[in-house]
Amino acid sequence: MPALLSKFDTALKAVVQLGPAPVAEAALYRLGLWSGYWRRKTPAPNPDWLPEELSLNFPFKLPDAAQLQSRPEWHNDNLIQEAEEICAGKVRLFGGPPVPLSLAPESPFAHWTAYERGKKVLSEDIKIVWEPGRFGWALTLARAYAITGNNEYAEVFWKKVDEFIDANPPYEGPHWTSGQEVAIRIMAASLAAQVFSNAPATAPERKTLLAKSLAIHAARIPVTLIYARSQNNNHLLTEAAGLYTAGRILADLPQAQNWEKLGWKIFNQAIQKQINRTGAYIQHSLNYHRLMLQVALWVHAIAGAASRPLPHLSQVRLAAATRWLIERVDPLSGKAPNLGHNDGAYLFPLAPGGFSDFRPVAQAASLAFLGTTAFPAGPWDEMSRWFNLGDIPSIDEKGFRPAAAGAANGRKPVAILRSQDSWASLRAVKYKSRPGQADQLHVDLWWKGQNMGLDAGTFSYNAAPPWDNALAETNVHNTVQVDGRDQMTRAGRFLWLDWAQAYYLTSETAPQKITAVHTGYRKLGVRHQRSLAYLGANHWQVIDLLLPVKLTPQHHSAVLNWLLPDLPWELHGTTLRLKTDEGILSLRVALAQQTTAQTYIQLVRAGTVIAGPGSCSPVLGWFSPTYNLKFPALSLRFFIEGVLPLSFSSDWFLP
Repeated sequence: MPALLSKFDTALKAVVQLGPAPVAEAALYRLGLWSGYWRRKTPAPNPDWLPEELSLNFPFKLPDAAQLQSRPEWHNDNLIQEAEEICAGKVRLFGGPPVPLSLAPESPFAHWTAYERGKKVLSEDIKIVWEPGRFGWALTLARAYAITGNNEYAEVFWKKVDEFIDANPPYEGPHWTSGQEVAIRIMAASLAAQVFSNAPATAPERKTLLAKSLAIHAARIPVTLIYARSQNNNHLLTEAAGLYTAGRILADLPQAQNWEKLGWKIFNQAIQKQINRTGAYIQHSLNYHRLMLQVALWVHAIAGAASRPLPHLSQVRLAAATRWLIERVDPLSGKAPNLGHNDGAYLFPLAPGGFSDFRPVAQAASLAFLGTTAFPAGPWDEMSRWFNLGDIPSIDEKGFRPAAAGAANGRKPVAILRSQDSWASLRAVKYKSRPGQADQLHVDLWWKGQNMGLDAGTFSYNAAPPWDNALAETNVHNTVQVDGRDQMTRAGRFLWLDWAQAYYLTSETAPQKITAVHTGYRKLGVRHQRSLAYLGANHWQVIDLLLPVKLTPQHHSAVLNWLLPDLPWELHGTTLRLKTDEGILSLRVALAQQTTAQTYIQLVRAGTVIAGPGSCSPVLGWFSPTYNLKFPALSLRFFIEGVLPLSFSSDWFLP
């Protein structure tokens, strides 16, 4: 009985906090699975549905091969090496090391609904299965072909298309479970096919076979749009873009006009609803923010070829989203904070730099939606050429960059501070959409292109416990955990309830200081306030203040966590010293006031305590730069126990 009441309470909270519409849509989707409705709506396609001959009408203007070849800085990376790896049957999933390229999931197959219902379970993470089916590897082959003209790359592409079609009968198997995966495959495969359209390996029958397969793909998407609507995130955006793409490239089909119209409508509704006025994306994730901009660049390019501008409000939202991303890209490395969920998605790998370099997308989005460049010209400009964004400035021309963010200015507080060699951000969000991670007041610190105060990332959504999205918890972030509690209530692998709301405090007297508070520990009677300040001479300071909500004395415990790179270290009392290539970095933590509170220090690496007393969670002391990949890191943990108020400081001294 208590368990039943707990489930009812969680369900009621979900309706209240998420809103009745998405909860109802998700319930209807589950009902459709349970009742067999979706199975009946997606039977094996009738062979007579498609015409004998079906053309691919490419609506996309390709970059001139001579232009690509004339800019060696655009392809001076490991492009040919990666293309050769693909030809040899290897692929770099999520930007990781090469692994076998497999397009044939475990057999025997079942209808896609069996996987969604849990009646058919795979032995490996579904994302590992899905990623090759997104056909990102095909765009690596296409880039290599565009600059070399090597027909082998075209031949391998078409062989892999045949392999996928043969190994994945329509609507059977895991590659058909998600409308989003289907949509991403439509976009990537159609662009690669256009690049290879004049290659000797591209026989007419091969293009016809692909066209028919893409039509079957497109027909899968509208059936379960209710699920994408219930999520109201990148699922809806990519599925809309996939429909719009199919409507344009399969214009000879009677259904194409409806696909194009529906895709265009939903895409623009999603852009206008999912990006807020500040430019932040609804999923509270930097990598999903980049995914959103890539999808927008794709639709912008296709629509531009048809002289169809995006609606004004869509352009306004995308301009704001572009500025938001540019402000968070480290200008030296091109990397960005590992904020929120990082599922390794990089839909259009059309430039050097790889998964971790955000400059290609930021530069292309800046040209498309701001009308100027965000960075000086460089290798990252290749993506802008692929998205048909006009002439790129020569390598020695300076680009536009937004003014460095200062501190709170009157009524307009900001989240980022900058010095000459370093910058830091303080996260404080007032949630209007569901959080991805419990990371309020997390601080990221960057120095000379290196991320020194790390966000742990994601690692995996579907690994065995404790790794089933464990890095979403408060205790792994650079913030404070009170009484061993998360800032919010975890109600599922991806669901947080009782959202911790945060806001910045304005300050006109401290131009290099940000202060914010959050409400996540209000039920415990605690108010967490944090200040981030740059004090000059490469000295950053963070002050944490735990205040009582009520006047009566309260006893609490707290843990301050800092995640740092895995560098040679020395721990002297409460000061951690790291040896970098340019000198010693010091991080000192201490109580900021006279108090009787008890404290101790713990240093954790890869789930093991390497200095200090006690044990630790196995998920501490890890850093995941992309999906399914994690490396050891150093987690410095400062334990405090006493009567509120409690105040403690963290002083970073950079070399």
